[in-house]
Amino acid sequence: MTAGFALQFSTGEFVEVRGAGLVGRAPAAEPGERVDQLVPITDPTRSVSKTHLAFGIDDGALWVSDRHSANGTRVESGGTQRRCEPGRRYRVPRGGRIWIGDQFIVVG
Repeated sequence: MTAGFALQFSTGEFVEVRGAGLVGRAPAAEPGERVDQLVPITDPTRSVSKTHLAFGIDDGALWVSDRHSANGTRVESGGTQRRCEPGRRYRVPRGGRIWIGDQFIVVG
């Protein structure tokens, strides 16, 4: 497995990526879905969905995928920000920022 990605959340959480995972206020896998990490984050404004996004590593790159969240997911890198289409994977480089509701994640 490729190592070396970490997620630093604006809410204070820090996670080393160890495989496929889910992020949200109370993330839960769908029946039959296999994930290595469930990452609950604090969001007092409830702008982050219960299971907001999925993440993982593929070919040495970190990817994220919006899980049909209420407030969407945006990926920002190189001065450009784009809204993520639910269910589609988007690569995020080191130093990139992932916006989930009112919160964000910096990829390290």
